[in-house]
Amino acid sequence: MKITQVLGGFHALVPCKVNLALNVLGRRSDGFHELETVMMAVGLCDELTFRPDSSGAFRLQVDFEDCAQLTPDDPAWDVPSDSRNLVVKAFTAIALELGDSNLGGEILLRKSIPSMAGLGGGSADAAAAILLGALGSVGKGFLWDKHFSVCQRIAAKLGSDVNFFLEGHTALDSWVAYCQGRGEKITPIDASPDCWLVLVHPPVGCSTKEVFCRLQIAEKGQRRVVDVIESLQTNHIERVAAAMFNDLESPASQVTPFIERSRNWIDRYDHLGQCMSGSGSARFCLCDSHEQAEKIANGVRLNGARAYAVRPWIQPSLHSQLSALWLSEA
Repeated sequence: MKITQVLGGFHALVPCKVNLALNVLGRRSDGFHELETVMMAVGLCDELTFRPDSSGAFRLQVDFEDCAQLTPDDPAWDVPSDSRNLVVKAFTAIALELGDSNLGGEILLRKSIPSMAGLGGGSADAAAAILLGALGSVGKGFLWDKHFSVCQRIAAKLGSDVNFFLEGHTALDSWVAYCQGRGEKITPIDASPDCWLVLVHPPVGCSTKEVFCRLQIAEKGQRRVVDVIESLQTNHIERVAAAMFNDLESPASQVTPFIERSRNWIDRYDHLGQCMSGSGSARFCLCDSHEQAEKIANGVRLNGARAYAVRPWIQPSLHSQLSALWLSEA
């Protein structure tokens, strides 16, 4: 994410993610599934603005001004603004963890990342909320080792993808990571992919629970996450594209036929390779030029879907951003 100060508070520009590989290893005793996945942040972004006060209450407004529904039943912008929203849960959790019962404020969430898409929009927003909440409470007193470890701990409790948006930064300022457990154990991959992507989201969503209920572990393929990682490290985008896979694609196809329809829409055009993200319903393909990405995105939109031409997210680490933020005020 990108953190800046605004009048009376803080602002975060928050990217979404795609899964370049997703391997489901099995069901755990706690009911979750053990995963290994490679996530990459890309430049389709939500925005979160927090203006703290001492009211002890968080008031969330969700702005969908630029978010049209494609059909009357399109669930892309079915995002609550009450305590069910992960943003509110994140702010509440960080205030409780820091022992700041007076922390409250106005929160504005501008949505661009569709929900029920497998793009991690809710998790990304929650990660931003955790960090902005901590900044709203301690401000320049933010101690990286102390307070960031608190942020990490809360992120792991809130959702499987939340930690990636806090910890996925690489030495090359990209956000690419190998993630394990439920997705909360993060190991950045030193890679800076040079490519374009097209994100395609049909007018339906996928329930993560429904998708996992249809997963048959015994029927999984034998494709390897390590092949994607090694291809990323050598910046061989064609090999990355050829190695991409997602164990959840087959069960997601049982939830909605749009998984396969979206695949066919993309395959009408030249691209390097495509895959489903997360538990769906969004897909993406890799391209070697902006022109090709825009051509695919424009063509796919004619089928009544959303399509975005985006680049991998490049941004300094959160530690560097906060250091620069306080330095600029000195």
